[in-house]
Amino acid sequence: MHGYSDRVNHAFAFTAKHYLRRAPAAAGMGYLAHPSNTAVILARYGVDETTLVAGILHHVLEEAARDAERAALERKIGQKFGPVVLAVAREAMAPQPDEAGGWMAARHALAAHVLSAEPRALDILVADEIHLCGQSISTARRLGPEYVLHAGRLAASEMMQGHRRVLEALEGRDDWPRRPMLDEYRALTTELLRALRAPEADA
Repeated sequence: MHGYSDRVNHAFAFTAKHYLRRAPAAAGMGYLAHPSNTAVILARYGVDETTLVAGILHHVLEEAARDAERAALERKIGQKFGPVVLAVAREAMAPQPDEAGGWMAARHALAAHVLSAEPRALDILVADEIHLCGQSISTARRLGPEYVLHAGRLAASEMMQGHRRVLEALEGRDDWPRRPMLDEYRALTTELLRALRAPEADA
């Protein structure tokens, strides 16, 4: 995709309206910029316009997953962007951590989802992982690993185990053509582990 796209511009405007107002009170710029950063990663890998638009919009659906407005939002997305974009955005929704299962349960659910997600949804899911890994590396280096590890409630080894489960599932997807995305994600997990262990090395 090259040049200006009215559909991409429209997707950003829709997301600004419906995603940002759901931001937690203490949300920082990383949260607010998440849809844009994921879109940049997708564009860097040359995805088509449908994937890029769905990649921007799926964040709205993730934030509205437990929201009474979810059905209305899906109808709006289908009407404004078409049924294919809506279907890809739905399938690109990553399982969210809950109080019962926590982060590791969500990673296991994501690994299972990766095994069956259609390739365009897989592009979005992996672009999200690349963004989240990069953001975690920056946070660990700037503020300290405890800000990534949820104030000690999650061990570095547990976090890396969760990423390994997702990587293993992706490696089994021979029908997914964007192997360079997988290589970037794998490299970032290695860099993240170094960032999380840096204070131990300095001690």
